[in-house]
Amino acid sequence: MTRKLILLFTTSLLLIACADENPMYTVNHEISDAEREYEDEQDQQKYEREEQRQKNACYNGTSTNSASWCCYNYGYQCSTAKSSSSVKSSSSSYRYSSSSAKNAYITQSKTMEFSLTYYKQVTSAWDGVSAGGAYSDGDPTISFTIYFIASGGQSNSSSTGTLLSLQDQGSWSGIASKTITVPTGTQNIKICPKVIDKDAFSNDDMSSGECYTKYDIGDLANKSVVKQSDTYASKYSLKWEWYLH
Repeated sequence: MTRKLILLFTTSLLLIACADENPMYTVNHEISDAEREYEDEQDQQKYEREEQRQKNACYNGTSTNSASWCCYNYGYQCSTAKSSSSVKSSSSSYRYSSSSAKNAYITQSKTMEFSLTYYKQVTSAWDGVSAGGAYSDGDPTISFTIYFIASGGQSNSSSTGTLLSLQDQGSWSGIASKTITVPTGTQNIKICPKVIDKDAFSNDDMSSGECYTKYDIGDLANKSVVKQSDTYASKYSLKWEWYLH
């Protein structure tokens, strides 16, 4: 009977020891989920970068795909898709057909409703300290420069000013808006995000340095929402949207 009691007591201790490991298992599980979420975001950004590259190539007439492929996927090179299966190098190869080219630019000024919708810090040590890997030590100030480009290449720009300013906060979602006038004759709109990490001595520019263009805005339906994100950014995730009316 004494041996049975000893065996029962030992088994109970082992079960208690195993139970004590559960909190660590939970922490590891949460870390794995966070890593998986980050990898998914990186994969999505990689896909969006490739999508933008292919679209730009079709627009500029430098795509390795056929004219019909560019026409089907992005609406570019439609004027040559029926007559040729290869990409032409002439300037006419990357325009719409004559029936829709007249709508490539806006014929009267419009109002742009621009909104920042999402921000997340995805790397640590923005202040030179890892902060326990919490990815929330940055103090970002976020703004955008918007270029309005006419069919002849002329452009002017406008700034949103600061749309969001955070301190030691790793993520944000919501609506931070700015209303901007888009001039008559604008064909393409180029958005350039700026993310500055505020510092007591010297601010750090964390921006990706990339800009994102929406072509042929004359074809946009009234209040048709354009959603964009900073797909080249490696230190943060940033999303915004806009529409014209």
